Amino acid sequence: MEPTRHPLGDTTRHVGRTVRDLRERQGTSTTVMAQRLTALGRRISQSGVTRLETGQRRIDVDDLVALAAVLGVHAAALLPSAPADPCAAGEHAYDSCEISTRPRTCNDCGHTEDLEV
Repeated sequence: MEPTRHPLGDTTRHVGRTVRDLRERQGTSTTVMAQRLTALGRRISQSGVTRLETGQRRIDVDDLVALAAVLGVHAAALLPSAPADPCAAGEHAYDSCEISTRPRTCNDCGHTEDLEV
């Protein structure tokens, strides 16, 4: 018997579009994005990045956290109906790509991210 395949949902497609939009705003290629993800220990190939951005690849929680770290936003900012990160919306960036439980400070305006989401 073949395993049942669940179609990708609206949240996956939303996250993919948000990742693509943020990546493009930052002027980062899918190749560089894949390299940064690999450097963080979350190996996603260039074609994998393209597939997740176009809603053709499932995004798990570990992917979500790594994508957010590489993009310099809180993971919740990638989800639908999440409060907007003022620095991500303003095209500001955080210094660190580390996955951390401590708040980071924006390089551009000094805003400290709110981890209470």
